[in-house]
Amino acid sequence: MYNQIKGLRRHLNAELATKTKLAFAEHATTSGICSTCAREGMCEIGYKARTGRTLFPEPFGTHQFGAEKRIPGLEEIQILPELFGKGQFFNNVKTEVKIGSFECSLPIAVAAIGSTKVASDIAVEISKGAALAGIPRVIGENVLATFGKEGLKKMIQSFLDNYKDKGAIIVQANFHDQKMKVPEIAVELGAHAVELKFGQGAKQNLGGEIKFERKEDVEKYKKYGYLVVENQDNTYQRHSFPGDITEESLRETLIRYSALDVPIWIKISVGRDIVKFIELCNDIKRKENIPLECITVDGHGGGTGMSPWLIMEETNMPSIIILQHIQKIKPKFDVLVAGGFTNGVDVAKAMMMGASGVAMGRAMIIAASVAKENGILNFTKAIREELQMISTVLRCDNVNKIKNKRENLIALSKDAAELFGLRTTI
Repeated sequence: MYNQIKGLRRHLNAELATKTKLAFAEHATTSGICSTCAREGMCEIGYKARTGRTLFPEPFGTHQFGAEKRIPGLEEIQILPELFGKGQFFNNVKTEVKIGSFECSLPIAVAAIGSTKVASDIAVEISKGAALAGIPRVIGENVLATFGKEGLKKMIQSFLDNYKDKGAIIVQANFHDQKMKVPEIAVELGAHAVELKFGQGAKQNLGGEIKFERKEDVEKYKKYGYLVVENQDNTYQRHSFPGDITEESLRETLIRYSALDVPIWIKISVGRDIVKFIELCNDIKRKENIPLECITVDGHGGGTGMSPWLIMEETNMPSIIILQHIQKIKPKFDVLVAGGFTNGVDVAKAMMMGASGVAMGRAMIIAASVAKENGILNFTKAIREELQMISTVLRCDNVNKIKNKRENLIALSKDAAELFGLRTTI
């Protein structure tokens, strides 16, 4: 009832994702406390009173979760067809693009998926599927610390064994990964590029989190510099250090990894000064001749749920908010957006607003969980068909031609128009 009303915070002291509930959900105050409290302790307050910790989604590690808070997004943008121009059958539209210096069959990538159980259980299948589909696949953070060099090698090699000259296998490195020489090891193992992680949409400045049970892993993670917190149920949380970002440290980091002689990608989230960050990266690339080829900007709605629930709900904004600035910056690298994209029409809207393409994480995990590598292959085939249909609606014979066609987008609310820089009338 109250938590179905569009625009409200969805958690309101009780949420399916955290397995908390209200005694009288149909009678709740605006704060989310039952108007008549039976003091049963089933709500968030009761959980915190027993554990002394903020809530993570449950069951942690076997399910994936996404923020539910309603913020204007792609569903509040409509596409206007092009009336004049040449007609065609949609299946003749070409979808091949270049992303991050790599030839790809579609303007999509598998967003960084790291060491969490929900992702690592099907990591090999995701690599295989991405290679067969001809799209980039980013191996996420903390893999070396969790699974060792052999685990990282297995994820890379399963892509390379199925590689057909399109797409790329890219390995992400956060603060700890960089200290452990993950970029260097990844290139040694055959990775086509490295991605430097400066943050993500679900938890910018908090770093990656997992829960684990084995006590013997505590010292291993502490040795690598992770924060390890013990829970009252004798399980543990592992938190990554997010690292520092300054203009000088960013420049030094990019220069250092240029020596690997492979393309560099960056992962960052929407935050205050995101436009300044992109402008700075563009300036460093130009002045220092850095092989920075792609930045993925993550936003609200992304992440697999390995994050404190309230942080996922109450921080960040949709990544498409930055796209109205991209045309003005004209960066000399590709810009992918991530966070809640699930179909070809989403990809088309993002490209029409100025993105080079879209990175998908949760959707790819679902696809691989359903049908392994064939799930990825079939899912991307469906995205191709949807992209071809939207391109045909816009009378474009190549998906590249729909990029920056903002004049064919209409915002369905004043909030969306103001947020994304779109008009509300034809």
